[in-house]
Amino acid sequence: MLRTTLLNCFEYTAETVRMQASVVGHAESLVQPFDNSHSINWLLGHIVSARSTPLTLVGAENVWSEARRARYRHGSSPISFQDETALQFEELVSLFNETQHRFRASLQSIGDGALLKPSGYGNNSVFDSLLYFHFHESYHVGQMTMIAEALGKRAAYLASSTS
Repeated sequence: MLRTTLLNCFEYTAETVRMQASVVGHAESLVQPFDNSHSINWLLGHIVSARSTPLTLVGAENVWSEARRARYRHGSSPISFQDETALQFEELVSLFNETQHRFRASLQSIGDGALLKPSGYGNNSVFDSLLYFHFHESYHVGQMTMIAEALGKRAAYLASSTS
């Protein structure tokens, strides 16, 4: 049951990312809506970077080395049009999809007992830590959606919503 909850939570955000990414191109991903703010490019790269810990917690291989993650880690400078270190948005989407595939495949082989073991992050269980990382990811997915909306790029799930 815990495993199913986590699979569903991470699939909800993954689907939102996929829908939002489908209406944003590379150049648009570099737009900073406010001075010194993060772009969609940085936000998606940050999500891929942050997924390194959940992947480790479920025994999956990371998609990035620590050195490659550095550009998109917490505290790194915003990415804009002038930034030559920005990865192509399409590559970030592909990396994100790979993290989702690895996470899902590894989590499906873990029982609830393993999810209740200590994670090594404070007094949290693996389950609690994964819930925190899902919360963190959801926050940044919301930011991506708001920036895309400001660019006039409404994702299909928003366009069809009446609420």
